[in-house]
This record gives sequence, structure tokens and C-alpha cells, in this order.
Amino acid sequence: MPLLFAVICIFTSIRALAVDGSLKAPNISANTLFLYQNSNFHKGDKDLANPDQNPNGFNLQEVELQFYSDVDPYTKLNILLAVHPEFESTGTKIEEKWVLEPEELYVESISLPFVTLKLGKFKAFVGKQNLLHSHAYPFVQPALTNQALLGDEGLNDAGISAAILLPSSWYSELTLQALRGDGENSQFNSTSASDDVGIVHWKNLLDISGALTLEAGISYATGANSLKGDTTITGADLTFKWRPNEGGRYQSLTWTTEYLSRRQSQELAIDDEVSSGITSLLQYQFVEHWAAFYRYDNLKVEKTFDPASLPDGYVNRNSVNLVYMPSEFSSFKLEYNQRKGGMLGPNAENTENTIFLQANFTIGSHPVHSY
Repeated sequence: MPLLFAVICIFTSIRALAVDGSLKAPNISANTLFLYQNSNFHKGDKDLANPDQNPNGFNLQEVELQFYSDVDPYTKLNILLAVHPEFESTGTKIEEKWVLEPEELYVESISLPFVTLKLGKFKAFVGKQNLLHSHAYPFVQPALTNQALLGDEGLNDAGISAAILLPSSWYSELTLQALRGDGENSQFNSTSASDDVGIVHWKNLLDISGALTLEAGISYATGANSLKGDTTITGADLTFKWRPNEGGRYQSLTWTTEYLSRRQSQELAIDDEVSSGITSLLQYQFVEHWAAFYRYDNLKVEKTFDPASLPDGYVNRNSVNLVYMPSEFSSFKLEYNQRKGGMLGPNAENTENTIFLQANFTIGSHPVHSY
């Protein structure tokens, strides 16, 4: 009931804005993800002490509601709400609860020359994949490094951001961000309210030819953590995109490789925890509405501070999928993952094999994703 009440209030407010001619009604969109999963690690056993958050079978994965509009000639406001299920134990049974939470909520400048300012809650500019929402993931699950080192929801927090267009003959952008480091970002989340997280990202975009584009970026984030130590994250990404000048609707190729590393210290530890990994992804569109993807990613953890959820060792995963996109508002994805290493599954299995079938539907005016 609280979730239903919240959604009704939101749409009632939107309608009131549209009726009042003195105010501009925002653009509205809704995105839904339906997911079927079959994994040998998620056999449906009812563990009352620790409910499975990714059970096998069919489920509504997520609903994303977005409202955005220019506030005036100087700023625009973006509100993105996520609705998703969580499974909780009552002690005697497992119940499905629906959670409504702000994924991003920020105001952004639109009139300042050579700089874009952002204030609010947003996804931090650490690499490329951390900026993506669930419906824009090339695969159903995020990269191993992003999920393990930045958290299930990625590095996402309240703060301020400045993206500065540098004076160069190619597209070069320097982004500086300061986040509070609280909330779900356990890799930071200092006990002191005065400890912030500083982030720097430098992005460069070059046209090699009329059909080939190169993008390169580096990332750095640092701040105090909940262990009375410091956390430092470094990253680098490289992307090649090829789309022929003639027939580009029917054929394209994208190759992206991203490196991410995290080093954590704590007050009483002699050695730092060091984790790192690489994600390499190949996307080939072979006809107008069809594309095939391949991803290899790995994760290496040394001297972990949290062996229960992030054990020492090496994990690697191979993923392939086939995507059918009848229009820009819908897509269907058939995917197979094989992950080796990391946590043990049922019967002490160390290799997870998973099949996904995902349907993605969007209605309304959805903004264009970043390049």
C-alpha cells in the first residue's frame, strides 16, 4: 500500500503540473525489465536465514520511472525512481517486498559555456559501466569488478559535479566530483560526516575516420572508509566504435575494455586489501534488428577484509548473448553465463552456469544515453 500511494501521488502531481498553464509538464518515461533465470547456484531452496535475492524462475526485475524537464533557461531537473523486489524472511516464510527508491535525483546547468554543473544524487563518473542503468546493461548482470568493487548499485551518492570541456582539437572533458560517501557505498561510508569522496575522470573522444571512433578515459576516486582507513579506486577504459557511412543501420561493431582496481586500508591492518579486474566486451550488429555480444571479465582479490562476501582468489566469467531489438522501445535478450571461482554453490560447486531470458519495454519520452 505505501508503494501504491507513493506512485499515485507522483502521477497526481504530474497531472496538476500539466493543468496549470504557468508550469511546464515534465517528460515522463517508464522502463520495465522482465527476467527469467535458471542457475545451478539458485535452485530455489528456501533459506529463511538468508533469502535468495536472485531466485530461479520468472520475475519482474525492475521498473524505472523517469521525470525530466528544463526548470528555466539555466537548469534542468532529472528524477529517476526505481521499483524492484526484495525478499525478506518473517522467520517462518519468505515474503516478496517491493521497494521504491530514488536512483538519481539531480539538477544540472544547461547555459554555462564549457562547463556543466550537477547537484544532487547521481551515478559517479568512474569508468563507463558505472554510469549505466540496469536496462542499458549490455548483459543482464554488471561486470564482476563493478559489482564487487563498487557495490550492487554502483558508486551512486549525493554530491556535486563539474564537467569541463577542455580547449583541444578533439573532444576532451575533465569531470571533477565530490560525494558525501554515505549510504550504500560501503567501500567508503566513513564514520565521520566531514569525510567526502573525491573523483576525477578524464574522457577523450577522437574520430579516426568517418566510420571509426576511439574513446579513452581514466578515473580516480579516493576517500575515507568505514574501517577508519582509506579507499582508492583507479580505472581506465578504451572503446572503439565502427559504423560504416553507408549501411550503418544494418551493421556496426563495438569493442570496449575497462580496467578497475580498488585498494583499501584499515586502522589495525598491516596489509591493504587489493582487488582488480578487467572487462572486455565485443558487440556486433549483423542486421538491422539483431546483435550478438561476447564478454570476458575477471576479478582478483588479495588480503580481503570481508572473506564472507568477497573471498580471496580469482574469478573469471564468459558471457554470450543474442539480442533482438524490434524498435528503440523494446528488446529481447537470450544470454548464457559461465562463472568460475569465487563463492561456492550448492554441493560445493565452483562453476556457475546461468541462462537468462530478459524482455525490456519502454514507454514515454526517454532521454538519450551518454555516448
